[in-house]
Amino acid sequence: MRKVWLPLLSSFGVMALLYGIGNMFHVSLLRFSFVLNKPSDNGFFFEADVALIPIVIGLIVGFVVERKVKGKSK
Repeated sequence: MRKVWLPLLSSFGVMALLYGIGNMFHVSLLRFSFVLNKPSDNGFFFEADVALIPIVIGLIVGFVVERKVKGKSK
């Protein structure tokens, strides 16, 4: 069971940490922002700016942790 949860949690943890750092220090490459505008006749309009760098780094970290866990379990 540890083989599944450890890479998944480390991946999401790194993503959350990087997005938190980006929002705290206003780093545009690590930022996640979501703005909901006022409703109009056509429905709601929103604007979302999502940086992909934390997602890529989180996936790489998850992959590396998975390889390390598989290597130690053999």
